[in-house]
Amino acid sequence: MDDTDSVQEQQLFQLSMDRSSDAIMWMAADGAFIYVNKAACHALKYTREELLSLKVFDIDVNMTPEVWPKLWADLKQKGSEKLESLHLRKDGSVFPVEISGNYVEFAGKEVNCAFAHDLSGRKRSEQIQASLYKISEAAHAAESLEQLFRAIHETITELMPAKNNFYIALFDEDSGMLSFPYFVDEFDEAPATKQLGKGLTEYVLRTGAPLLASPEVFAELEKQGEVKSIGAPSIDWLGVPLKIKDKTIGVLVVQSYTEGFRYTEEEKNILTFISEQVAMAITRRLAEDALQESEEMFRSVVENSQSGIVIIDAEFRPMYANDEMLRITGYSRDEFIGSDFRRYLDEESLELVADRYQRRQKGEEVPSRYEFTIVRKDGEKRRVEISSTLIKDSKQRAATLTQVRDVTEQRQAEEQIKASLHEKEVLLREIHHRVKNNLQIISSLLNLQSQHVEDSKALEMFTESRLRVRSMAMVHEKLYRSENLSRVDFKEYVRSLSYHLFQMYGVTPDKVTLDMDIEDVLLDINTAIPCGLLVSELISNALKHAFPEGHTGTVTINMKPIENGGIELRVSDNGVGLEGDLDIKNTESFGLQLVDMLTEQLQGTLSIDQNGGTTFAIRFKELSFS
Repeated sequence: MDDTDSVQEQQLFQLSMDRSSDAIMWMAADGAFIYVNKAACHALKYTREELLSLKVFDIDVNMTPEVWPKLWADLKQKGSEKLESLHLRKDGSVFPVEISGNYVEFAGKEVNCAFAHDLSGRKRSEQIQASLYKISEAAHAAESLEQLFRAIHETITELMPAKNNFYIALFDEDSGMLSFPYFVDEFDEAPATKQLGKGLTEYVLRTGAPLLASPEVFAELEKQGEVKSIGAPSIDWLGVPLKIKDKTIGVLVVQSYTEGFRYTEEEKNILTFISEQVAMAITRRLAEDALQESEEMFRSVVENSQSGIVIIDAEFRPMYANDEMLRITGYSRDEFIGSDFRRYLDEESLELVADRYQRRQKGEEVPSRYEFTIVRKDGEKRRVEISSTLIKDSKQRAATLTQVRDVTEQRQAEEQIKASLHEKEVLLREIHHRVKNNLQIISSLLNLQSQHVEDSKALEMFTESRLRVRSMAMVHEKLYRSENLSRVDFKEYVRSLSYHLFQMYGVTPDKVTLDMDIEDVLLDINTAIPCGLLVSELISNALKHAFPEGHTGTVTINMKPIENGGIELRVSDNGVGLEGDLDIKNTESFGLQLVDMLTEQLQGTLSIDQNGGTTFAIRFKELSFS
């Protein structure tokens, strides 16, 4: 081989070594470099000449003159060795490498031909994966949102400088408010919850995109009107949106105030990569906190309920009971939970409760609300009202949630009220009966007295007075015979009163017929007596004057409810009618004067129609007295 071939081989060797992406370094037995490729120079930021003047101890953090001899001996014995270490660049920065050493005898010399592979990317990926795992762990292990935020902060600090300047902002879509639940900053205090403004945080929230804002980027955004300066100015501000699917729930931010470290696209990419895990962790924690708050609220409501609450399993055993349920039964929690619920029922209730419970467990329709009797620990019986519903326990087994209300005193009070009402009913019925009897006595006295009266007008007055007394007596008679002692069935009252008046005046159906159209109207005694007197006067007036000798016709009585809670009473006849235009305010007829007075007593209005007979129409409302 001539010199030309030798030169070409060296050039080819040099070219192949320099094309390698891994650093290749040849070291002598004393650790001095005798060959380095371009990749080695680039990775360590030295020139070839500078590296060839150094030894392995100068660029390997873990390699010392004391360690080297043993490593050389092992390499010579084994022929090859693989290990991980840290290489030191000329600028003082350190990066991880995987070194493959190979013992070679070359040109009469012992050489370590080492290949160094930069592990920075792999280590970074492993670190990021570890961070994701830590955040996921924290989401499960953190006992509070604050603890989760602290764990996220610590994890991100392991990935990039963020110890002193880090915060998380959360946006509440319902209220439109932005809060800062975790905020660490060298210069600024945590902002109060606020409406969305023009800060960098809100900009990321609006755009839904990560932002690395250097002073130049911030100035441009400010010029465009997108942001305004808030708080201490930072050298670099890096924020990424926290998203769940396509919904941005907040922003994660790191920032620096000094030139010592500048965030780059690498940090932005890292934060963006882990932001989804952070968002899921926060959402999970928020949901758990909300659930815990809801459970605590439910527990507080249940424990402080004025009703007993008990959950009974499929075997009829209480699984849970609040304090009120224990008070109702008189048993302790240890005695009550897990016992047979049937032991607390009296004999009359046992069959009813057991039957409904079993049918409910089978999915049959049974009343959810009913009453039964519980036997307390001290033997006292308590009446309870329950409301039950079928639920599932934590293992999806059927159970019954029952609300129990002690109604013993209430039922006893109701019985006392019933007894008292019965006594009052008997007394009121007796009062009506006695008033009716007294009025009948007055009517009988008037009848006896009238037998000694010879003057026709005086006799007529006695007769009319008897009829008026009789109309009042009939109200009391209807009341004491009625189931309802406070209200008169006026339809039945008018029927009886009309029959009595027709008898008193000796009017037969072949001469005058009675036509009644009365809807179901119930009146209290204060309204029924004056209204009854009105009907009596108007029927009497028709029977006496509307149908002279030889005339026949009809008396019509209509009564119905009208608008605004009123009542309309109409008494009409198709007889001969009244003479002239009647002015009821200036009439000499005592009966018609009484009609006017009774209308005023009812606080009603009276109208008279004299076309084709006579019609009296009275509109009134039921009287009320306080």
